[in-house]
Amino acid sequence: DDLTHKGAKNFVLRASDLFDPASSSSKMPAASFFEAPTVINYEKEQVLAPHYDANRSADVEDANRGGQTLSTLLVYLNDVENGGTTRFGKLPAADYVRQVKGERNLNIIPRRGDALLFFPADKDGVFDERTEHEGCPAVDEKWIARIWRHTGEVPPPFGLSS
Repeated sequence: DDLTHKGAKNFVLRASDLFDPASSSSKMPAASFFEAPTVINYEKEQVLAPHYDANRSADVEDANRGGQTLSTLLVYLNDVENGGTTRFGKLPAADYVRQVKGERNLNIIPRRGDALLFFPADKDGVFDERTEHEGCPAVDEKWIARIWRHTGEVPPPFGLSS
């Protein structure tokens, strides 16, 4: 199990290196704004319906886990030969090697070791409806690690204890 507490903490610390602290006046380490990583296994043909990672009512509904989700980092843990893409139905396709060819919307092919970083809300926590996304069915199973960064400190059990 690579995501023991020590491994999970290292994953959060490395992910937090991608960002500045929430504010220059913050005395909390940047890692305290992240939820603990979640490893997700999609079995053969399993899907995740279109959804948002941010929330229009985050100040109330997500207050106990750090408030609004500012960013999502997905790390693909295995190659998925067919299907299993991460599709953004409200964003146009990109000229990118992992983009599904012929698809009019952004649709990313999972490859082991690749990471997908996106921002379901802006830096002020304003919800971005364009980031609705889904996990499309995979012919084989798919494994990802997911981590979310929030506007505020994420207390245990959602965040990692020090």
